[in-house]
Amino acid sequence: MNSMLIVDDEHGSRQSLHAVFSGIYQLHLADTAKQALAILEKHRVELVLLDYMMPDMDGVTLLKEIQSRYPEVAFVMVSASSTVRPVVDAVRAGAFDFVIKPFDVQEIRAGVARALEHHQLKRRVEFLQGELATRFPVDTIVGRSPPILQVLEMVRRAAESDATVLIHGESGTGKELIARRLHTLSARRDEPFVPVHCGSLPETLMESELFGHEKGAFTGADRRKPGRFDMAGSGTLFFDEVSEMSPATQAKLLRVLQEKEYMRVGGTQVLRTNARIVAACNKDLALEVREKRFREDLFYRLNVVPVTVPPLRERPEDIPLLVDYFLEAFRRTIKTEVERVAPETMALLQAYRWPGNVREMRNVLERAVVLHGHQAALPPACLPPEFVRKTAPPAGAVEPAPRTAPDVMPAIPEIPTSPVSLEQAVNEFERKLVLDALRRAGGVQTKAAELLGTTRRILKYRMDKLHIHEPENEPAAAVSS
Repeated sequence: MNSMLIVDDEHGSRQSLHAVFSGIYQLHLADTAKQALAILEKHRVELVLLDYMMPDMDGVTLLKEIQSRYPEVAFVMVSASSTVRPVVDAVRAGAFDFVIKPFDVQEIRAGVARALEHHQLKRRVEFLQGELATRFPVDTIVGRSPPILQVLEMVRRAAESDATVLIHGESGTGKELIARRLHTLSARRDEPFVPVHCGSLPETLMESELFGHEKGAFTGADRRKPGRFDMAGSGTLFFDEVSEMSPATQAKLLRVLQEKEYMRVGGTQVLRTNARIVAACNKDLALEVREKRFREDLFYRLNVVPVTVPPLRERPEDIPLLVDYFLEAFRRTIKTEVERVAPETMALLQAYRWPGNVREMRNVLERAVVLHGHQAALPPACLPPEFVRKTAPPAGAVEPAPRTAPDVMPAIPEIPTSPVSLEQAVNEFERKLVLDALRRAGGVQTKAAELLGTTRRILKYRMDKLHIHEPENEPAAAVSS
């Protein structure tokens, strides 16, 4: 229930307004500006219904004073005067509406409801604009590979409930994007999505950032400040890299998850929250629990619906789609003639292991477009040197696993010396590696994948691309190198 403060020096007017809004809002009454400010110090208020004429301070001056301390509050002004000047003064000061006494009950109720809706929408837009201003405009999840489709289906199902979700994944895989997708598909889509980047907030500020603080709570706290739980309202609160949270903050977050309530720093009022909690981590949180670096009870509270985002190396078939998507995005923001990447460049991009995942791909392509934007197709030379060095065993993730015993070291296939394209050379090199691994594994794909340091699914994908038949169909002479 939203909270409203009614400020009017006339007892009868206060009682009438109380009767109009009783049961609809949580109400506080004040007959002076001083009393109104005292109430705001102690209670959370979403809207102030304010009389224009006050004995100790006029309504516009009080509005400006409240607004400077509590910018999250909405205002509706009430007055017995029907002249234009008070209306103009009130609107210029920040009031959403102006109601003339004697008021119509339905009219003033509708005015207050519109003021609250407008102010909450404005707060959501401003917050999201601030959060997204420094981010690259990736507003969709790109991919049609089985691993990413499985993740999206799980997100769709999780969005139908209010269960807590824990998103696992390496850095750069798009965990926050998955969290935003979850929020957008849920019934909370019209409420704010508020991220908390746990690794970037010092421990001394974390509690204040999460729960807000009261005026005077610590040195420099010259006004009440809303926290992330206040901002989220009934929306989604996303804790990124939750493993970086200190033990003390973990305990406070656990209490909020259990009791659905919290207090501001320096405050005494217990506040309720209806926000949905979504967390993400690039570490093995179960291992963090075993190593006593993360609370076990909090882990179980967060890990109700686990979602694992696959690294880019496990979905190489999505790389061309991502390349096209990023190039299209860069064409809107960077003056460039680039339309595509050359086939040889695409071969190198698909052969790379991408330790930084999608984020690294975006950075590599952006640099290539900036430095080689005069070309229609990006050549291999536009890529950093490590792409050639680290893709000697190509195929995304078919790099041979390191061995110590000389007798199990795979023979290094010879690279063709005939004048062929880089893509052909890479494919031939990869084909010989895969065939050699299959021969040594006796045709068992799972064992061959282990020898190559990859997964069976990726090995099968590369076999299909390189037109390598199932082992049992391969003639014995064909698999020997």
